[in-house]
Amino acid sequence: MNHTARTTFHDELVKLQLLVLDLGQKVKANGELLLQFLQNKEMVNALFLQIKEKDKEIDNARWQVHDFGDQLIVLQQPVAKDFRQIITSIQITDNLERIGDHFKKTARLLEKVSLGENEIPEEIIEMAKSGLKMLSESITAYSEIFEGKINKIALLDEPVDLLYKQTIKKIVLLIKKAPEEQIDSLSKLLFVAQSFERAADHAAKIGQLVNYAITGERKK
Repeated sequence: MNHTARTTFHDELVKLQLLVLDLGQKVKANGELLLQFLQNKEMVNALFLQIKEKDKEIDNARWQVHDFGDQLIVLQQPVAKDFRQIITSIQITDNLERIGDHFKKTARLLEKVSLGENEIPEEIIEMAKSGLKMLSESITAYSEIFEGKINKIALLDEPVDLLYKQTIKKIVLLIKKAPEEQIDSLSKLLFVAQSFERAADHAAKIGQLVNYAITGERKK
């Protein structure tokens, strides 16, 4: 591949990266809407409609990345490192889309429950904050992929897992003490906590994929 062709191909890789980053920002925006609701439980129906609409954009953006990545592989026949970057960009897109799915699922659950001022455990809010921090850092790590920076985002997942276990214990305790009419709403919080935990898992996976694209080594 001559210098001119190499420069053009790099521009195409940058274009692929920008598509993924745009999708990542859409997913992050939905997560921030969820956190906003957890801290200020108003206008939940409007919140769900916003997240649902943004999720459609996320789905469309995912397939745009897939199509463009496939096109680069077929037309450019990239060398090993470039091939890894294209494949991991597609895999990162899939993980971002799954995080978006978890956020949409959480919004749908919150839309269907009636929660009082003190019924959302602080642990769930902390899980949401930690998950969003991991998501933000994973997006940043991917944005710096051409600089060859190795990240340690996966290490942030263990504290979230511990917090998840604490949250489940807290919710179970609340259910045991709650009057019958509150049990259904509190039970749905178990799935809300699970969605945030899964979102953090996918953010950790994105960090690992970025490192693999850079080094060619798979590490857990």
